[in-house]
Amino acid sequence: MKVFVSHSSADKEIARPIASWLSKRGIEVWFDEWSMTPGDSLIEKIGDGIESADRLVVLLSEASVNSPWVKKEVATGLIMELAEEKGLGEKFVIPAVLRACKVPIMLRNKLYANFTNKVFDAACEELLRGIEDKPKGPQDETFRNGFACHSSVPAETAGKHAIVVEFGVKISPTEGLYIGIDVGANYSAVKTWFGIPNSQAIGDGVGIFFMNSENRAPPIYERKFQSPSVTSATSFYCYFEADSPFSIGTIMFKDFLMREV
Repeated sequence: MKVFVSHSSADKEIARPIASWLSKRGIEVWFDEWSMTPGDSLIEKIGDGIESADRLVVLLSEASVNSPWVKKEVATGLIMELAEEKGLGEKFVIPAVLRACKVPIMLRNKLYANFTNKVFDAACEELLRGIEDKPKGPQDETFRNGFACHSSVPAETAGKHAIVVEFGVKISPTEGLYIGIDVGANYSAVKTWFGIPNSQAIGDGVGIFFMNSENRAPPIYERKFQSPSVTSATSFYCYFEADSPFSIGTIMFKDFLMREV
């Protein structure tokens, strides 16, 4: 498989690692600074590179869509004509959006690899699937019902650091809770409460019935109770204050019967 990587010179620092990533995966890549030497005819060498390619990857950004190359060749459909001549159909051109931009009209009906909303390797994998025409298909991913997340919040006490940790579920409710967390700081204050999911509002711990709780010294916090339960509409929250910044370590999230949530 031979791939021609079309890009703007303004995007060279992004285009180069993409070309390298593809090359390391066994793709034969035509990249201008690798494939040309001083004295070469730009028009002739680039033309030969495109005509000999099995795929044309067009890296799109504001700089590239305003370039003469995209405006003339891609926007007017000349590349599409070449694809028909080569018998490659619509899969000849593979767009990849590097930065948010107005996609040329001739490419708007195509799915594109998106480098704007994911990490580099994931975007490259997406691009490679397009080049090889291999859909992602169903993934063998284990569903996790429970989740634990944390975020820094303004402290109620002046001069302190504060953090809120949320324990929630996506679908199935728990049977009580047994939670533990290493917050990485010797906390001086703790509050716990139930509240709506994805909320940083600090609540009151009224009505919480702790049972068989194990007291642990900071920075470890641990609590076990049989009721109430966490549901998709109600999460359990912990608020911590400390003199130093927090650094979340191990988190345990089980139900009262010690089963994974």
